[in-house]
Amino acid sequence: MNNPDGMKVGQSQQNVNWIEYPNLTCFECRVGLLRETDGSFSIYAINLPGVASQGENEQEAIANITDALIGVLMEYKTDGEIPWADEFLEENVVEKRILIDLSAMLVAV
Repeated sequence: MNNPDGMKVGQSQQNVNWIEYPNLTCFECRVGLLRETDGSFSIYAINLPGVASQGENEQEAIANITDALIGVLMEYKTDGEIPWADEFLEENVVEKRILIDLSAMLVAV
């Protein structure tokens, strides 16, 4: 896989788990989406422990995990390091990728 200068890439044996782009404010995160028996959806970050959410439908679950990822990534960036982990993918989970851009969040108001 090509790796442009400045790009950090976390890899498991076969899959790219996350990409941190050179400006250090943009991240591509893998999430796992699971339809629950009641019809709602659970969703979690595959490679960022403790980041999870849910929603009544798929769109709401994705919006909720996006908000959670923004909050967690901003906090970790403030602390100086993001504790990326090995992937954790449950059975029957649909994998999605979410692009998180923190640059708009870093503007002082």
